[in-house]
Amino acid sequence: MVAGSLSSIPAGERVFTDSNILTYHLLGDPVHGGSCRAFVARVEEGEVEGYTSPIVVSESVFNFIKASIVKRYRVRAGDVLALLKSQPETLSSIELEPVVDLLEIFSLIPVGKREVEESYRLIQRYQLLTNDALHAACCKINGIENIATNDSDFERVENLKVWKP
Repeated sequence: MVAGSLSSIPAGERVFTDSNILTYHLLGDPVHGGSCRAFVARVEEGEVEGYTSPIVVSESVFNFIKASIVKRYRVRAGDVLALLKSQPETLSSIELEPVVDLLEIFSLIPVGKREVEESYRLIQRYQLLTNDALHAACCKINGIENIATNDSDFERVENLKVWKP
């Protein structure tokens, strides 16, 4: 269910944060960057409780690396993986501090056996892709009813309020 915009999340709410929100913030997305920066500021100030998972961390760090490679080496996004595989030393040129600093303000929810098992049920019930099912499972098992995301697939998940940029 779409609950509203990121700016209308009530104070004190616990919110799982998807990688697209973090990526929009990090890369200064021209459409969604402002609302995502404002949301992150609310998390940093403690107005809302921000949560995420190691999967979101992986997705966000990779998105940041990919964007940095595209900008620095002037390659197409589709060619980044081939470049990294053929020239892994290029990873050393990427300054990860902005993404590390951002991720430190969120509480990290572990992904264990319970979350994985629940994700299988959520894939079947809500037709979610694997990472999305793991995100939804993290929310369900940890009693988090809110998700900050721009992914409409989460709108199918009962008892999960979707907050969009």
